[in-house]
Amino acid sequence: MNRATFLAASMLVTACGGGGGYDGGGSSAMSSLTYSVGGTLSGLNAGGTVVLQNNGGDNLSVTTNGPFTFHTPINYVAGYDVTVLTQPAGQTCTVTGGAGAYPGMSVSNVQVACH
Repeated sequence: MNRATFLAASMLVTACGGGGGYDGGGSSAMSSLTYSVGGTLSGLNAGGTVVLQNNGGDNLSVTTNGPFTFHTPINYVAGYDVTVLTQPAGQTCTVTGGAGAYPGMSVSNVQVACH
């Protein structure tokens, strides 16, 4: 490699920060991003309440069938784990698609079905 080519390549690498790229979980730019977690509740009897929980701490009381979204957004580099904390009286609700890691976008496909 001649000297001019070497200098040009060195300047290009320096200008780009030396290689960079997504670091798989620690990048400050990525860790400042957040996303919402939600889905759809079905089969809940009139007057019933189900309490959902995300990641063992973000509780959400849901009293109507249809879409729901947890109040607390999740960090981009964190996962989500939706569970039923409290079942409605006389019913059992199950969660489908309630867990994932690093989705990179808002989650709206968690399904909670009550029977």
